[in-house]
Amino acid sequence: MKLAILLIFTFYSANALASNVFDELPASINSNAHYVFYSHGFIVEGDNPTPQHPTWGTYDFPAILETLSELDAIIIAEHRAKNTDPFEHAKKLKHQVEHLIEKGVPATNISLVGFSRGGFITAIASSYIANNDINYLILAACTSSLATQSDVILQGNIFSIYETSDTVGSCEKVVQRSGDKVTSFEEISISTGLEHGAFYRPIEAWVEPLNNWLEQKSEKVAYSIPRSELVELQEPITKRIYPLYIKLPRSYRSNKSQRYPVIYLTDAPYTFPIVSGATRFPMNSGTMEEAIIVGISYSKGSKGVSSRVRDFTPSKANDWKLETGGAKAHLRFIRKTLIPFVESNYRAAPEHRTYVGNSLGGLFGAYVLFTAPETFSGYVLGSPSVWFNDNELLAMNVQKPKNETKVYLSVGSLETPKFGEQQNMVRGARLLAEKIKAVDSSHLILNFKTIEGASHAIAFPTTAIHGLDWIHANTNPH
Repeated sequence: MKLAILLIFTFYSANALASNVFDELPASINSNAHYVFYSHGFIVEGDNPTPQHPTWGTYDFPAILETLSELDAIIIAEHRAKNTDPFEHAKKLKHQVEHLIEKGVPATNISLVGFSRGGFITAIASSYIANNDINYLILAACTSSLATQSDVILQGNIFSIYETSDTVGSCEKVVQRSGDKVTSFEEISISTGLEHGAFYRPIEAWVEPLNNWLEQKSEKVAYSIPRSELVELQEPITKRIYPLYIKLPRSYRSNKSQRYPVIYLTDAPYTFPIVSGATRFPMNSGTMEEAIIVGISYSKGSKGVSSRVRDFTPSKANDWKLETGGAKAHLRFIRKTLIPFVESNYRAAPEHRTYVGNSLGGLFGAYVLFTAPETFSGYVLGSPSVWFNDNELLAMNVQKPKNETKVYLSVGSLETPKFGEQQNMVRGARLLAEKIKAVDSSHLILNFKTIEGASHAIAFPTTAIHGLDWIHANTNPH
């Protein structure tokens, strides 16, 4: 089983590594992630990430980071300046670790890995941090000088790997000097014949045991969607609080000048993981525009069904037990509070917003399209509840959009009473499509599809990916 870890890489050349890699802690901390700090050897200090040693060859820092990225972890790997003071850098690591713990990251999910001079720094950091649950991996760093450095006391879970052909050997003496401060100690030797250079490149001999040990020591936590965060936003008038699920594109942190389309989802607990997963490969491969995904959840303190029925319905319905008719207020919240928040806190392209809603969320999306079409430039309306309040949506006046507005409307072919549905969603979707087609506007572009063999319960995932592909298809894929 892989660790649930975000990876953070930095860029060292024109050939950039993965975009979710950083040389310092990200602003947003995921308390469910595993954070791994990697400290390189002395030879890498300075400007060159791939320096040459006359005997041991290239120290391939970027390749090591790329290999560590397969851990599914957040990797913090700073390229240190030349002649960095190891004690000062250890203090910096200490502060970063303390920040993670303050943000709720379990100590067992924090690991520090260091090779040679980086291993010496890791040992010092262990002494400064003084936490019994943190994990330390020391690679060929227990020199005779470290063994006699009485002010460096290891504390926590220690794993040592050394090369038998190297002059730097076992950490046993350092561990013995540290006494009961060491929570656990494991050590292995490898025999590659590469001397100190065995750790210059990511070879299986040391990478595999490192990965296995990290997995054993980490606390098993629930999976979290990479590059995602939860933000709570208050509706100013009603004071209701709405959680927002926000996922950033893969290139967001590396491409500082880029502004991204935003995909807004209703019913976030259901739609956010579906859309996040379905768009991952298309966006990463370049066939779909990268976009920020914002899922709008239900108001806190309300049941999901109560929140969505209230917020997504345009009018009061006397025959409903639940509160209805809050669509106007919810649209105001989205237009006046939510969208400005997103566009002031993230690099969002205001001219490129897409709405995605299903069922009652599809009804709400059609309401927005008819009353304030400029709110979004694209609409994905899945199986809309056109039937609500005697099909009143079909009698609404329609404001013509001033700019190009693309509408993807779909419904499952089995969404009828004949196949067990309470309402004839197919008929409702067709009538809605006819109403949209009847709008005298060259700016309004409709794509209406029926999903063969799909019931109301399973139509949405197909609607979402087909609709978003139609709206966000990349015309210049890389």
